[in-house]
Parts: sequence; C-alpha cells; structure tokens
Amino acid sequence: MKIKTFWTSCTEDEDFDKKVNSFIKDKNVTQISTGDTMLPFNDHVHTLTVLYTEADK
Repeated sequence: MKIKTFWTSCTEDEDFDKKVNSFIKDKNVTQISTGDTMLPFNDHVHTLTVLYTEADK
C-alpha cells in the first residue's frame, strides 16, 4: 500500500479535482480520507489522502 496526500489552501481551486482524478485514474484505490484545518489567519487547508496500490498494466 502507498499513501498520497493532496492539499489546497483556497476554496476555489478548480485544478484540485483534476489533479486528484488524474492521479487515481490508473490506481487501485483502497480508501480516500478528507480533512479540513482552520488556520489562525482566517483561512483553511483542505486535504485529501489516498491509500492505493499500483494497478496491473
């Protein structure tokens, strides 16, 4: 198993979904977890962690 974490610090990151979908398209995904962290300067960070194995080619 391998782990890959994606993060973004803005609410309007249109490339976030594209990056994640592009990464997982050829993976065997076991689990996806999300999280949000409030930062002290009135902002937040959104994370998405993927647990996966490489797909057979």
